Amino acid sequence: MFDTVIMGGLIVDGTGNIPYRSDIGIKDGMIAEIGLGLSNESAEILDATSKMITPGFIDVHSHCDLVPFMSGPIRESRINQGVTTEIVGQCGLGSAPHLERMEDWRSYLSPILGPGPLTWNWPDFSTFLNELRQADKPNNIAVLIGHGAVRAQVLGLNNIQPSAKEITAMSRIVEEAMSNGALGISYGLAYLPGIFAPKQELLALSSVVAAYNGIMMIHIRSHSRQVREGMAEALAVAKESGVKLQISHMRSYANRDFGITAEELIDMVEEARNHGVDVTFDEHPYRAGSTLLSQVLPPWAKEGGSTEIIRRLKDPQLRAKLKDELSNSGPSYPGWDNFVGMVGWSNIMISSVTKHQNKWAEGQTLTQLVSKNCSEHVESASEIIDLLTELLISEDCRCSMVIQNLFAEEDIIALIKHPLCQIGSDGIPTGKPHPRLYGTYPKFLGEYVRDKKILTWAEGIKRITGDPARRLNLANRGYVRKGDIADLVILDSNKIAAPEDYNNPSKVPLGIDYTLVNGQIVVAKGKVHKTNAGQLYSPSLPRS
Repeated sequence: MFDTVIMGGLIVDGTGNIPYRSDIGIKDGMIAEIGLGLSNESAEILDATSKMITPGFIDVHSHCDLVPFMSGPIRESRINQGVTTEIVGQCGLGSAPHLERMEDWRSYLSPILGPGPLTWNWPDFSTFLNELRQADKPNNIAVLIGHGAVRAQVLGLNNIQPSAKEITAMSRIVEEAMSNGALGISYGLAYLPGIFAPKQELLALSSVVAAYNGIMMIHIRSHSRQVREGMAEALAVAKESGVKLQISHMRSYANRDFGITAEELIDMVEEARNHGVDVTFDEHPYRAGSTLLSQVLPPWAKEGGSTEIIRRLKDPQLRAKLKDELSNSGPSYPGWDNFVGMVGWSNIMISSVTKHQNKWAEGQTLTQLVSKNCSEHVESASEIIDLLTELLISEDCRCSMVIQNLFAEEDIIALIKHPLCQIGSDGIPTGKPHPRLYGTYPKFLGEYVRDKKILTWAEGIKRITGDPARRLNLANRGYVRKGDIADLVILDSNKIAAPEDYNNPSKVPLGIDYTLVNGQIVVAKGKVHKTNAGQLYSPSLPRS
C-alpha cells in the first residue's frame, strides 16, 4: 500500500525526454512505483488529470540562509512557487562562521539575509549547519560557505592583502566547512570584503573545494565596465584550481555604455569549456535587479563596513566628493557597478529598511522620496544624494534596493536559451523584496516556456530540476524516477504565472496545485499545510 498516489498526470521527468502520462505511487518519502493503474488504496489520492507532474524545483541561487529562523509569510515564499530545494550562502555573503567580534559583518549582511536569530554566534560552519538542521523548514536546503565570512573572520572588512599564514588560516576554515557538509564555496567579489581578495587567495580556497568535488559559485567583480576582466578571473581560477564553476546571475547591463551583450558572455564560457574549464551559469528572468543600497556608493566609500561608511558620509568633504561622482557617469573604478549612471535615480527603489520611522521609504524610488520630503518638487542630484546618505546613516547602512530597467530582455532570452543556463531566484528575504523571491519559477515557466516558447516544457523543467541536481550532486533529487526522493510539483501549465508587482511583491503565484517535499504534502490547492518537511542536505564528500 502506498502512502500517496498521484493519478493521471503528465509526467515531465526532469531529463528533457518527451513527457508521458502515468500514475506515481509514493511510499516512505520515495517514489515507489510509476505506471498506469496503480492501486488507489492509499492514505492520500491526488488527482493530477489535466495537470503536469514535475520534480520539485531547485533554486540554485538563494539568499534565504536565515529564513528557517524567521516567522511570517516570508517562510512560505519558496515552497509556494514549487521550490523544494534551495542553495543558500551565495555571493560570498555567508552567515557562518560568525564570531561575536564580527558584528560589522552581521550588520553588513542584514539587508540581504535579514536579522537572523538573536543567538547569532556560530564559531564554525558545522555549528551553523547543526542549528539549521534542527530548524523547521518547509523545503530542503543545501549550504555554501561564503568567502566573505571566511575573510571577515581572518582579515575583517578592510583592504588588506593576506600573508601566506593568513591564506592558510582561511583555507582551514574552508576545509572545516567542506568536511562537515558544505556544498562548495561562494564568492562575492563586488561586495565587502571580497572586493579586496587577490587571485592567489581565491586559488587557495578554491583548491580546497576542488579536493572535495565541491563547486565554486561566484558573483564576479563587475558586471559592468570590467565584466570581461571579471569573467576572465573567474574562469582562470577555475582552470588553475580544477574546481567546478558556476557563474552566478551571469549577465551584463542593458545600458551598453556600462555593459556587453549576452552573446559575448556566452562566447567566453564556451571558449573556456573548450579549454577544459567545467563551467555553467544561472539567471533570474527579470529585468530588475536587487542588492544592498550601499552598492550605489563607489568602492572608496565602502571599505571597513558600515561604521566607516557612515563616518565618511558625515564628512562634508567626502560627501562633496560623493556628490561629484554620483552626479554623472562617474569615474571607472575597478569593480564598481555604477547603478546611478546606468539607470538614473528614478529607477532605484528602496526595498528594505529596519527602523520603523523609515518604513515610509520602502517601495519608493529615490526621486519619489525627495518629492515627498520637500515642500517643493525638487529632484536635483545633490538633494537626492543628501537624502540617500541620511537614510544610510539613519539605518546604519542596513537597507537594500531594487534597480529597475537594469537588464535587457534580449539578453535574458539569449541566456535562457543556452543549454548551460540554470534558473536561480537570487531571492532576498527582507523588507519589500524584489518579487523574484516569491515568483521566479512560475514566471519562468509561464512567460518564457509557455507564452514565449523560448524552451519546450521538457527542456524548461529540466533547467530547474535535473540540470541543477546533476550539477550539484544532489543524490536522488531532480527527477521523477522510481527509487528517487518524492520532491514533486503538480501544476496547471495553462495557469502557472507570477505577478511582477514591485509594490506588492508577496502575492502567491498561480498554477501550483500541490508540492511534495520528501514525500509529504506541503502545499495543497495553493495553501501551505506543513512547515517542517524539509531537510538539510549535507553531502559530506570525502577528500580526494
